[in-house]
Amino acid sequence: MPDADNRLDPLPEVHGVDHVSLLVSDARQARDFYAEVLGLAELPRPDLGFPGAWLSLGGGQALHLLELPNPDEVDGRPEHGGRDRHVALRVEATAPFAGRLAAKGLAFTRSRSGRDALFFRDPDGNAVELVGTKGSA
Repeated sequence: MPDADNRLDPLPEVHGVDHVSLLVSDARQARDFYAEVLGLAELPRPDLGFPGAWLSLGGGQALHLLELPNPDEVDGRPEHGGRDRHVALRVEATAPFAGRLAAKGLAFTRSRSGRDALFFRDPDGNAVELVGTKGSA
């Protein structure tokens, strides 16, 4: 609430992202996909009354997969995930992931900006961006 001088009280600092949630149609399939493609390890998850999985992104951050009805259209999304809602994850370099995606026959696109970044979609059409922090594509 503003003080007597109409200035806003200072807010506490935001420290980062705790978790990101994605809606999926099959939590087991999505968990396996993220474990196989990105090597994410499963975390303990309380019983929330619906299926899901929590996966570690490192640094105390997590990806929550929620098996719930998706209110968004999955069909008709842009091929390039950078032109859609997406989750961006930092990786050392994207080349190893590009190789893994190609070996599994999974489509991906490179960043159109020239950065070391690539985009792909999970089985439910959620877009994921991998951003390389070292080297080039």
